[in-house]
Amino acid sequence: MATRTGSVNFEEDHPRWEEYKFECLRHPSLDEVADRHRARPTRADKGPKPRRSLVRKEGHSNVEFRGVKKKARRYVQDLYVTLLEMRWRWVVLIFFASFLAFYGIFATCYYFLAWLHGDFANLGNPDFVPCIQNMKNAWDAFLLSIETQSTIGYGIVYAHPECGSTLPVIYLQIVTGFLFETLVFGFVFAKLARPKHRRHTIVFSRNACISQEAERLVLQIRVGDMRRSNLVDARVHGLLIKRHVIQEKYVYPLYQHQLEFNAHEMGDRLFLMWPLVLTHHITEDSPLWTLTPGDLIFDKFEIVVFLEGYIESTGEMCQARTSYTTREIIWGHRFTRLEEYDPKNDLWIMDFVKFNKVVPSDTPACSAAQLMQQSETTVLPVQRSSSQPGIRQSYISVDDDFDTASESPFSDDEHVVGDPIRIPFTPMPMASPEEGVGE
Repeated sequence: MATRTGSVNFEEDHPRWEEYKFECLRHPSLDEVADRHRARPTRADKGPKPRRSLVRKEGHSNVEFRGVKKKARRYVQDLYVTLLEMRWRWVVLIFFASFLAFYGIFATCYYFLAWLHGDFANLGNPDFVPCIQNMKNAWDAFLLSIETQSTIGYGIVYAHPECGSTLPVIYLQIVTGFLFETLVFGFVFAKLARPKHRRHTIVFSRNACISQEAERLVLQIRVGDMRRSNLVDARVHGLLIKRHVIQEKYVYPLYQHQLEFNAHEMGDRLFLMWPLVLTHHITEDSPLWTLTPGDLIFDKFEIVVFLEGYIESTGEMCQARTSYTTREIIWGHRFTRLEEYDPKNDLWIMDFVKFNKVVPSDTPACSAAQLMQQSETTVLPVQRSSSQPGIRQSYISVDDDFDTASESPFSDDEHVVGDPIRIPFTPMPMASPEEGVGE
């Protein structure tokens, strides 16, 4: 193994470079420590840093594949999907180029037949019967190909009936032309009608919020559908991506954890007639169980939310997605109300101006695990004077209501019931962010 203590060379170091990397990061050299203290941030370093995310805010992937062997060949083998995922400028270019090539192929066939028949060698000969009437050059052959394919009617250039060799070519062009046009126009229609464009009318909140509900922490986001035709059987799920290190010191830089979101009491099913607040309860099974407000300062993880449903008008599956980094999670806030009733017009109004607005909420500045430790049941021994006969030690079990007592299993004559003990609960300091964040 290399003996350097400052950097790790992934190509020259020992294959177990993960363990070596941990040793280097745990015990940096003195020169490196001095260099870190001498470094001064420049003006460029003080600017906003880029958003390190796997999924962009609008839902596009921020991942690039490199080093894939035979990548072009694999894409050609899946040609239909490759064409559908092309940009429109390339689609338009392929559309015009394909028709030009199709017309050119059959124009070459007509020109070759005329050349074999001797039409060009007998131009101006009144006694010669040409195979293709009035064809003098290649442009006339190209015009004949267009007229045959589009069935707009022949002009002065047409195939002579006495030349039987042109009839199979004309028949072949018309039949293959119909098939070719069907495929091309079907491809363009499929690209226009892709269900992925439905996601543009589904909006997610700009930030996610962490607040306290029912004495436990929750993570909340807001989602809305701007169309009146809502998605059918819409469902939501999410995942949390962060760095994970196993016991053998192997690092998974992008480890996926499941996040379950609920829409009120509907589970993961959504009815998006109006904007909804989706809630993830931070329990012991949640990857956010030990998350504290201080952890949001560092870019440690990313939350990706998926919303899937069927388009009501077409029945096709649509998926909308977005992501939230730690900088986009606000602690101690909740989304403000945007539902208003208009009695004059007898309508419920959804004010999308307040869609991203959040308001402060009393939330402990601690993790869900720490909050549970302070509010869980505590069992304390109560000491009684042993000078009196028949007095034994009694145990008082204090629960959340502080009104239930359970004694030790002694006989009735030796049983002493103690008064319920109330343990003072010191609340954690509350987060006090500014009013009106997210306006």
